[in-house]
Amino acid sequence: MALRGSSAAAVLLALAVVPGCAAQQAPAPAPTSSAVPVSSAPPPAQTLAPSQQRNERIRGMLYTAGCTSNSCVQAYFACLDGYLTGEACQFFRDHPPPP
Repeated sequence: MALRGSSAAAVLLALAVVPGCAAQQAPAPAPTSSAVPVSSAPPPAQTLAPSQQRNERIRGMLYTAGCTSNSCVQAYFACLDGYLTGEACQFFRDHPPPP
């Protein structure tokens, strides 16, 4: 009897929830004329911190030197930060970072 009661409760719950899932939402209201226009965002170079700007210059140098894959860039920065040493850092030694 308890199984039949819980089954009936589950069916009633499903019947109550399912129609709510199919209900259409009202469209978003149209913007009013009193809205303040948004100014354009500054160029990315102005929004980056100095260390991030340096990293972007290094990435540009790497790209022109032929280091275009993600693994090459990650290995270069690992050598730069001291996390990687040895033969894997030969490209880093051949192409020191710009000041």
